[in-house]
Amino acid sequence: MKKVKRISAALVGFVLLGSGLLKMLDPVGTGLLVKEYLSFFHLGFLQGASKGLGILLSLTEGVTGVALITGVRRKLTAWVTAVLLGFFTLVTLLLWIVNPPMHCGCFGEAIHLSHGESLVKNLILLALAALAFLPKTQDVEAPTRKKAAFWIAAVSLVFALWYNARHLPLLDFTVYAPGTELYASLDNPYQAQDGLVTTYIYEKNGQTGSFTPEFLPDSSWTYVRTDTLERSGFHRPSATPILSFYDAEGLYQDERAVLGQVILFSVYHPEKVDWKRLEGQYETARRAGASTFVVVGGVAEDMDRLGVPPQLEIFYADPKELMTFNRANGGGTYLHNGEIVSKWAPCDAPKSGEMEALLSRNPVDASTSFVSRRRILSQGFCLYLVALLLLL
Repeated sequence: MKKVKRISAALVGFVLLGSGLLKMLDPVGTGLLVKEYLSFFHLGFLQGASKGLGILLSLTEGVTGVALITGVRRKLTAWVTAVLLGFFTLVTLLLWIVNPPMHCGCFGEAIHLSHGESLVKNLILLALAALAFLPKTQDVEAPTRKKAAFWIAAVSLVFALWYNARHLPLLDFTVYAPGTELYASLDNPYQAQDGLVTTYIYEKNGQTGSFTPEFLPDSSWTYVRTDTLERSGFHRPSATPILSFYDAEGLYQDERAVLGQVILFSVYHPEKVDWKRLEGQYETARRAGASTFVVVGGVAEDMDRLGVPPQLEIFYADPKELMTFNRANGGGTYLHNGEIVSKWAPCDAPKSGEMEALLSRNPVDASTSFVSRRRILSQGFCLYLVALLLLL
C-alpha cells in the first residue's frame, strides 16, 4: 500500500509539473489566459496583475509537482495539492456548466482540452491524491538525496521561468509558429484581383531585397529584375492565419507582410518598449536589405507623445493579436514571402552580419534550424528534470 501511495503521488506530481512547466515556457501567454479567467469571473480590476498571477500559478504547480515526486514535506505538500486540485476542479465544473468560448489552459497553449475533459482530468487527479494521502498523511522525513533533488529542480524551474520571460518561449504553440504561412486580408486595397503580385528585386552591397510597387527602395539600391508571384493567400483556406494591420489613414497593409523578405517588429505595449534600441535594430534590418516596418498596438496619436523615432515606418494592429504573433514586446519576426522563418526577443536580435547571413540563407533551412535548435533545448531540459527527479 505504501508503494501505491507513492506511485499515486508521483503521477499527480508529473501532471502538475508538466502543467506548470508548459505555462512557464510561455509567461506572456499564461498571463493572457489568466486575464480571460479574470474577465469571466468579473474580476477585471485584477487584470493588470494577470501576468504576475500566471507566473505565480505556474511556479506553484511546478514546485508542488516536484515535491510530490520527491516526497519532501509530505504533509504540507498534501495540503497544497488538495487546495490546488480543489480550486481547479471547482473552476472547471463552473466552466463545464456555463460553457464559455475559451479553453481551460491546463497545459497552456500546448494541449487544448474541452471543459468536460478538463473536469474529468481534475476528478481523476483528486482521486489519485486522495489515494496518496488519505486516511492520514505522515510527515515522513525524506532522504537527503531527495531533498537535494527537490531544491535543484525547484531552482531549475525558476531559471526556466526567468529565461522564457526574458527571451522568447522555446516552444511556440501559437498559430504564428515558425514555419506557418501568413495570408493577406481579402479586403486589402493593394491586393491584385487575379492573385498575381509584381515585386521588384533590388541589390545593395551584395544583398538583394524584394519590394512592392508601392514601396520601392531609395536610390542607393540597384534594380536587378522584376518577379511576378502568385499568392495562394488570395483564396486562402478559412483556418489560415492573418495578421491584420493598417496605416495611420486606416488602410489595411497586410500585403506588406507576405511579399519578399520582411522584418516585422511588433510592439504591443508601446509605452514600455525601448524605442532607441528598436531604432537600432530597425536600421540593421533595413540595411541588410529586408522590407522593414513596425506594427504597434495603439493609435497614431500616441506615437508623438511616446517620442517614437520619425524614421520608423509604423502600422497599427490589435495588441492582443501582436502578443500572439510575437510574445516579446518589441520583438522581431523574419518572414519570407509570407512564411514565418524565425523570431527573436529584443535582447536576442541579430547583429548586422548575423542579419545579412540570415537573409541570405535558404528560408526553409533557416526555419528548420531555428525550430530544431529550440526543440532540442526544451526536450533536453525536460529530460534533465526527469532524470534528476527519478535517479537522484
